[in-house]
Amino acid sequence: MSQNIDSKNLDVIVIGAGPAGGQVARELAKRGRKVLIIEKSQEIGQPNYSTAGTPKETITDFNLPQNILSASWNKIMWASPRKKAIWEFSETRGYVLDFAGLRKFLAEDAVSNGAEIMVGTAVSGLIENNGIYEGVKYHGVFGDGEARAKIIIDASGHHEFGNSFLKINNTSLEYLAEGLEYQMAGSMGELKDTLAIYMGQDYAPNGYAWAFPMNNGADTKVGICTYGQQQDNKTLSEALGKFMSSVFAFKAMEPMEVHAGAARTDGGVKNHVISNLVLIGDSAHQINPLGGEGIRHALHSGQIAASVIDEFLKEDKRIEWLKDKYEKIWNENFYNKWKYSRIMSEIVYHKLSDEKLDSLIEALQNLPPEDAFEILFNYRFEILAKHPVIAIKLAGLSKELAEAILTK
Repeated sequence: MSQNIDSKNLDVIVIGAGPAGGQVARELAKRGRKVLIIEKSQEIGQPNYSTAGTPKETITDFNLPQNILSASWNKIMWASPRKKAIWEFSETRGYVLDFAGLRKFLAEDAVSNGAEIMVGTAVSGLIENNGIYEGVKYHGVFGDGEARAKIIIDASGHHEFGNSFLKINNTSLEYLAEGLEYQMAGSMGELKDTLAIYMGQDYAPNGYAWAFPMNNGADTKVGICTYGQQQDNKTLSEALGKFMSSVFAFKAMEPMEVHAGAARTDGGVKNHVISNLVLIGDSAHQINPLGGEGIRHALHSGQIAASVIDEFLKEDKRIEWLKDKYEKIWNENFYNKWKYSRIMSEIVYHKLSDEKLDSLIEALQNLPPEDAFEILFNYRFEILAKHPVIAIKLAGLSKELAEAILTK
């Protein structure tokens, strides 16, 4: 890599080498665009903070390699301290990814197709001229400098580089989700092929806990997340310790790694594009509000952004076109699904009593596995309407919950 990049005629600067940044960089580089990735961490793949459960379609949709698959799953469990629903599939339905390995693959694939990368380097400011962001200022292990490009992509994650400077989107703590996770040495036993989600005030007040298999089921990721309740690491650690001590399978396990992270779960920002600055991934709050899934959606946001930006550069479109096109595609694919996900997350995590949560789990346990999958991963809540007994029971739990499910 050349350290003297200031005078280069870059097409795109990508801030951050997470899933969103890595995906948009690799796709643009494959299209022949001159791309520079600026990554704050000194090692690609760090921080390694994602739980990384995903459907198997993610691997084929984004052409990901087999060596980043840490474990597979063919069951989903949703449990409270008193009730549980388990949906079992006849074959592998998804994977838990090696998150650090995923990030490294995306960055290496981008570089192999001509992208440049600067690690250990932080972006300290935007270079603006008459409403256009001509480049960025940076400092780090390669020294201080400036880089200029036609498009700037903010994929900096929940640090929200662009928003911290421009104050363009809501940063209310009301929708801040914070999580703490241990990667444990030890198997989940009979649940080693399961994505296990735990809810209820005794398990995870105002949020949920989880246990996912790693290393082909030999190890386990155990974590907890709170929604809209600002916590410090000590408080999260205490909550996670309490949860683990209440579930027998985790009592004998020892943590080998600690992962922590945060994200905003408001259903997505209002402004994804500001002039020639494009926000993707967690910088645009593109994490699903209900289940907290982010990797697949970050990859989608990178894929959409790459397609739109390439067309913008190829046909020399007006700057207003960039915003209109990206916002239109994102909203058509995600807006309504995420609006209902946000409504349901507010109800489930903050308004349902433990007794009503038990009734909800009891009602849902009779769903066919594929219907449960479509609701949990593709946010097709309308599927519940074809199960009248379940729909009636849900309507009795919460008027808002019934409207979120039955109104499309």
